[in-house]
Parts: sequence; structure tokens; C-alpha cells
Amino acid sequence: MRTITPFRLGLALTATCASQRVDTLADFSRAFNALFPTTITSKAFYNHMAKPHCAAFIRTMTDRLVSAMTLKVLGFAKGKVFAEFRHLVIQDGRSFAIHDALREVFPGRFKGVKPAAVELHTTMDLLCDAPTTVVLTPDTTSAQAFLPEPPALRASVLLADRGYAELHYLEQVVQQGGFCSIRAKAGMNPQGIEALREDGKLLRSLRNKPLQTIHAKLPKRQRVERVVWWQVAGRPLCLRLIVSWNRRPQRYPLETICRAYKWRWQVEVLLKEWQSYANLHVFDTAKVAIVEGLMWAATAAAALKRFLAHMAQLLTEVPMSTRRVAMCAMHVLGDLVEVLKRADVAGLYAALEATIT
Repeated sequence: MRTITPFRLGLALTATCASQRVDTLADFSRAFNALFPTTITSKAFYNHMAKPHCAAFIRTMTDRLVSAMTLKVLGFAKGKVFAEFRHLVIQDGRSFAIHDALREVFPGRFKGVKPAAVELHTTMDLLCDAPTTVVLTPDTTSAQAFLPEPPALRASVLLADRGYAELHYLEQVVQQGGFCSIRAKAGMNPQGIEALREDGKLLRSLRNKPLQTIHAKLPKRQRVERVVWWQVAGRPLCLRLIVSWNRRPQRYPLETICRAYKWRWQVEVLLKEWQSYANLHVFDTAKVAIVEGLMWAATAAAALKRFLAHMAQLLTEVPMSTRRVAMCAMHVLGDLVEVLKRADVAGLYAALEATIT
């Protein structure tokens, strides 16, 4: 008999984040009243959102939306480069400064500038062009703890920046039959086995030497590729350290790997899209539940928009820009929200068809 039911709240928050610019919590209460219509006061709505269970509910809703609305929309033709891999996994995170009063709950890394901050750790499947896992933590939490489990990367490739270059983790990925393309840290000093110049010439003087020892001797105008190894957990971890183009036949040429690493930028595009078109930003509040809940609501809105873009692409066989859909989806969401309000199943199919068209 409550006016603010879970269904109404989840639908209102998702629709509001997906369809308009939201600057204050009062914007959500006004949108709720307009959608249902009711006369809930801003104070009553605020008190409801401030409950810890409310944030947990929105997180659960978002988790289900992300799981149910993830479609495989990209792939490689059989026999083509990278066709052997099941998944191309991208890992990254984004920090957000929040109200200073939350410094004890969400401590930030840069205490002098912003003492309180959160981070969204995002795992993205490039072939689905969508996130598969999103975790919200204090900004000081190690990002490496949220990498995919090594067994999940069997016959898959992980793309990540140098903040995720942890050797014990990489060794486990290799042991499980997985692969990775990660930017190396500057301080790494693996033992070299062999080195090849850009023109394919074997650099004998650089063989069997640590990286830091021969760093100054590397060609300045040509890239170099080295086969290197570390001793990790009592076993050698042998990897390719790529700084050059290699003409010698390999499973994947150096140029292919370097171009594939650029795909990692798609997770940056994803996070930027969330901020620009789904209201993923921090509201001026000292309530932990509100900070968390509204971030999850924005993620749910972004998942809905990507789902619509991918469904349109699959059903009409027309390439769709997820960014353009995120920008213009506000003009077609109204009909969907209306039929969802009424639980009109037949009307929902008609609204979806109209939206996709």
C-alpha cells in the first residue's frame, strides 16, 4: 500500500537517469511525482533513498539488468585473427570524488585534494560491447582485486593498463590457458632470452640479459621485441615484451597485438558515456546509501540504452553507434516507460518495435 514501491522506484530512477540531466536529488522526486502521479515531498523521498536497503535494492536491480541485457554483437569470422578466443575482456576503473564528510567510509587516494572518493571497477566484454561486472569500492581499494578470476579467462584475452600488471596473477592466467595484453610497468626488470629488431634482425648482444641492463642499448629509431621471463611462485613465467615490430612468424604478429591493445580504449568510452548520458556523477550528499544508489541507477540507465542500441543493430542489421543512441534515447523511452507502468505486455512489444524502428 506504499506510494513508493520497489517497482515504481526502480522504474522512476532508471527512466530519469536515462532521459534527462539530473543535478539534484529533488529532480528525482519531481520526476517520480510526474511519472506516477503522486505528491511525495522531497524530504520524504530523500529519507526513503537514504535507507541502506534502498541502495542494496538498486544495486540488485542493476546487476539483473546488466546480466539480462548483455548481447553478443561483435565477432570474428572463422579463420580470422582472434577468432579462436571466446572473450576479449577489458578491465579498468574510474574514480569519483564525493562529499568530504564520507572520508571515513570512502577514503580517497588524494587526501589533500579530495579526502573522500569512490571507484567503479568495470569488467567489459568487447564482443558484447557492454560491461559484465561493475563493483563500487572506496578509492583506496586495490584495483587488482577485481580482475576476472583466471579460470574465467581460459581461451580469452585480457586487455588492461599497467596498473593491472601483477605477475602472480598473469602466471595464473597463463596456467589456466588464458592470454593477456597489458602495458608493462617502467620498473620491470625481467631476464631476457632473445631480442629482435624492427627489421627482424636478431640482436645477439641483447640476449640473456636483464631489461634494465640493456635498456640504454635498445635501438632508438626502431622498435624491439624481447622474449623475457620472471621467476614467479617457483616457476618461470615467459612472456613477450613488445617494443618493436617483428617479421619473424609468430602466433600473432606484433603489429596485430599493438592494434588489438587499442581496443582497451572502449572501456574508457563506456565510462565516459555513463558520465555524459546517464547521469553518472556525484550528488552533494553525505548519505552513503544515496551516493551508492544513484550511481547504480545511472549504471542501470546506461545498460538499458546499450541494450536498445544492440537490439536495433541485431534486428535491423544496421550498424548502430552506442554513443548516438545514448544521446537520443530520451526521445523514445517515454512509450516504453508508460507500458511498463501499466504492466502491458502486448503494449511493450509494440513499444519496443516502435523504439527500434
